[in-house]
Amino acid sequence: MAKFDQAKKFWKATKEVSVGQIAQEAQRPFSVAIVGAREKRAELLHRLFPAAAEDDVIPERSLVKAFDSTSEEVGFPVDAGPDYLVIDAGGGRALAPINSPVYSLDEMGGWDRVAERILDQRPELRLSLARRFPGLRPLVSQRIIHDTALANAEFAMLNAIPGVIPIVAPLLPAAAIGDIFMLTKNQAMMLYKLAAIHEMPLDLRSRSRDLAPLLGNAFGWRAIARELVGLAPGGVGLVAKGAIAYAGTVALGKALQRLYETGQVPTKAALKELYDEAMNGAKEISRGILRSIQKRARKPVAAIEAAEKDSEETTRS
Repeated sequence: MAKFDQAKKFWKATKEVSVGQIAQEAQRPFSVAIVGAREKRAELLHRLFPAAAEDDVIPERSLVKAFDSTSEEVGFPVDAGPDYLVIDAGGGRALAPINSPVYSLDEMGGWDRVAERILDQRPELRLSLARRFPGLRPLVSQRIIHDTALANAEFAMLNAIPGVIPIVAPLLPAAAIGDIFMLTKNQAMMLYKLAAIHEMPLDLRSRSRDLAPLLGNAFGWRAIARELVGLAPGGVGLVAKGAIAYAGTVALGKALQRLYETGQVPTKAALKELYDEAMNGAKEISRGILRSIQKRARKPVAAIEAAEKDSEETTRS
C-alpha cells in the first residue's frame, strides 16, 4: 500500500508540470541572419544542421536568412531591431550601424563561444533555438540537465536542514520543507524540456515510457539520500544528500538525452554508469551549494541569536 501511495503522489506531481508553458517556450518565434563570405556561411550552417546533406544546407531551405554583410546595400535589414539575431560567420560586419546585436565568430573565438553567449543573453529562446537547430541540442540539453540537477541538489539539502539545524527552520521558505516529490516534478520538467527540443510529442501518454526511469530514480537514490542524512553528522549529511540528488538527476537527464538522440532505451547498467560519472564532481558541487546556503543563512541566524540574548537579559533585569 505504501508503494501504491508513493506512485500516486509521483503521477500527481508529474501531472502538475506545465507542459503547455514548455511547449509555448519551444515554439517561441525568432529571427536569425548569417552574414559573411559564402563558404563561411556554409560552415556555420553545417554547425547548426550537422546531419543535413549538402543540398539541404542552403539559406532557402534553412531557418535563417543569409547576407554577404550587414550593409544595407546588399539587402540586410539594418532596422530589424534587437530581437533579430545576427551571426557574423566571418568578414560580414560592415561599417553601417544596425539595431541588432552581432555575434562574431572571429571576435568571440569560434562558434562554441558564440553559442554560449547567445544562450546566456537570450535564455528565453534556448528551447526554441535547440528545437529548430539540431546543432544546438547537445549544449542546451547540457544546460537543462545541469540547471535541474543544481535545483534538486539545493532543494534536497534545504529539505534536510531543519532536522540537522533546527534553529534555521523558521528561516526557510515553505517550499523548501515540502514533499520529496518536488524533486520528481523538477525531473519531469527536465524530461519535457528535453523532449521538446528533440521535437518529441509532449502529451503524457507519449512520454509515459520515458517516465519509467523516473519512477526507479525517485524511489531508489532518494531513499539512500534520506538514509545518508540520518546517518551522517551535520553538514556531511547535507552534502551527501545534495550530491545524490544532483548525480541522480544528471544521470537521468543524460539517459533521456541519449534516448531522444538515438531512440535507444537506457538500460539499468547504463543509468548506473551515468550516475557514477556524475557523482565524481557532485560532492564538490554540493559543498558549494552548502556554502551558499550558509552564507545566506548566517545573517538571519545571527539576528535570531542576538534577539534571544536580548530577551534573556531583559528577563534577568
